[in-house]
Amino acid sequence: MSQLASTSGSTGPAPAAGPADGAPPASTGHPVGPVFHWGAFLLVALGVVGSVASLPVARALFGDRLALPAPLANGLSALSAAALAAALGALAGGLFRRMASYEIAAAALLWGAITVALLARAGAAMPPALAGLASQGALVLLLALLGLGCLASIVVTVAASLAFILTGSGRLDLSLSYELYIARSHLRLTPRNLGALFAMALTGLLPGVLVALAWSYVRDAAERRALARGEPHDRPRMPATMLMTLISIAGVAVGVWTLVVVLSVMGGFSADLKQKILGQTAHGMVLSYGQDEFGDWRAIQKQVLEVRGVTGATPFLYNEVMLSTGQNLTGAVLKGIDVASVGTVIDLPRSLETGELDWLTHPDRIPAPARGGEAGAGEQRSGGRPLPGIVIGRELARSLRVTVGDQLNVVSPLGDLGPAGPQPKSRPFRVAGVFYSGMYEYDSKFAYLDLGEAQRFFGSDTVTGLEVKVANVDNARAVMDRVVFALGGWPYRAKDWGELNRSLFAALQQEKVVMAVILSFVVLIATFTILATLVMMVLEKRREIAVLKSMGAGVPSVMKIFVTEGVVIGAVGAAFGLFLGFGTCLLVRTVGIPLDPEIYYISNLPVVMDGSQFALVSLTALVLSYLATLYPATKAARLHPVDGLRSE
Repeated sequence: MSQLASTSGSTGPAPAAGPADGAPPASTGHPVGPVFHWGAFLLVALGVVGSVASLPVARALFGDRLALPAPLANGLSALSAAALAAALGALAGGLFRRMASYEIAAAALLWGAITVALLARAGAAMPPALAGLASQGALVLLLALLGLGCLASIVVTVAASLAFILTGSGRLDLSLSYELYIARSHLRLTPRNLGALFAMALTGLLPGVLVALAWSYVRDAAERRALARGEPHDRPRMPATMLMTLISIAGVAVGVWTLVVVLSVMGGFSADLKQKILGQTAHGMVLSYGQDEFGDWRAIQKQVLEVRGVTGATPFLYNEVMLSTGQNLTGAVLKGIDVASVGTVIDLPRSLETGELDWLTHPDRIPAPARGGEAGAGEQRSGGRPLPGIVIGRELARSLRVTVGDQLNVVSPLGDLGPAGPQPKSRPFRVAGVFYSGMYEYDSKFAYLDLGEAQRFFGSDTVTGLEVKVANVDNARAVMDRVVFALGGWPYRAKDWGELNRSLFAALQQEKVVMAVILSFVVLIATFTILATLVMMVLEKRREIAVLKSMGAGVPSVMKIFVTEGVVIGAVGAAFGLFLGFGTCLLVRTVGIPLDPEIYYISNLPVVMDGSQFALVSLTALVLSYLATLYPATKAARLHPVDGLRSE
């Protein structure tokens, strides 16, 4: 008798449990339950629909009312929705002692019908929480809603099945020592086998495979020599289930490995882009509904600096102009800045490649162009005053073909009113510096003037607003709300960096989510090998399962054995995948993969290892592995003792 049956006496006969989803009881005399239970359907439907519907409410509570940082608010919203789905799913599985598979499928179809009804209202007023998705098209909205419903259904399924396995015997049974013992005997994951897998992961996948092939070749050669001499050669053969177990572990490990590396690289690109954007733009802006209503910006700047969480504030004047030199002409964004305080908010002084920012306030210090251009250091205007300085980006300097000391013309459409209407205003400036931000959009469009010169050029005595830097960039929204409150509200308003760059970061986040979903299919495919492995084990252990059930083992007890086996495979595979992923990311970050800076504006492939992403990938692998165990575990639990012993 195998270990599965011989060790059953260590725990004693398990109490018989009710059938799983209406399956006939295993000679327990219990009545057969209904295939579909309306009470369970009501609970799981509330779990699926209610959890998705609670997301915008939770987001409004954590993000708007409590003013938490956006990442924290989104995470808490997702956790609260998942907790609601899990609670209702567990209640359905534990209260009605069933896995509620059919009920969950019906609830998922119900959510699909609700989604279609919402899309039918696309022409009417959409809820505010869906307005952003609806603006991206009906397909994006459909996929987003169906994806949320699918995730909610998975959470409900996991919770309901766990509740049934733990409480299906009529009492709460949290013991796992017996099941782990049986799982280890089935999977044969001895320390020697795990050590071999760890050595393969430690030395690298390819070297480990080569070593395994070499060892197999040596053993095959020894066996052939023994057969040629007519000597008996007893070579141990690997059982088919053991081979399938190793393949399943390898599949999960490769999926987790791929997902971790790709998400880390995409996170590196996103972090690099965020760093460059926040280096040249402020964490937030204070604006007014009318430029003439901004008031005394110096007094407002002092008020803003006194707000808790604000570390810097500087005024700016913003307008679009044309820059020209000879036959070269290009559009640009001209910003008037306060040279004394701009360095406390943005990285402009530290990003200058040539020139000095102080030359904006001291244009007489601007040197003559190295190639002897038209404007020398001593060139004066008719009023006896040196030409004012201007700082431009590297790409802008290339397109205009100018360097420090060269002269260029700034043309503004906001000129004086003449007989034929508004007349463009043109004025010469000298290049006081060239900056490099690493962002093509900034290097090719932005130019900076001293605030006083910008006010004189545009004929204004006020500013567009204040740029603000905060201590915690993720908490910028809450700080900017406090700034507006300190200023007394209207006519002042505030925008944080996320709102200023919403479309860009939303596109990056959407791309990252889509890539994660696509690569998750690698892990999903790997879980099919877990399913196949467990099905083979069920077929191989039919006699032992029948003996256990004839001794009184209930449906939850048998299911727990095979669920434990699948989860162990997933956990071992996820652990090896995380180890390989961490090692790969560390290698890429240390050694570096060079990129063309002219194309990517970055010299090496960026990698950011986020612990939360690693944990989420591991959780995804474990959940998918668990879901893959439910069918073979249910198949084993439904086996009748007579059917298992019929061949004996």
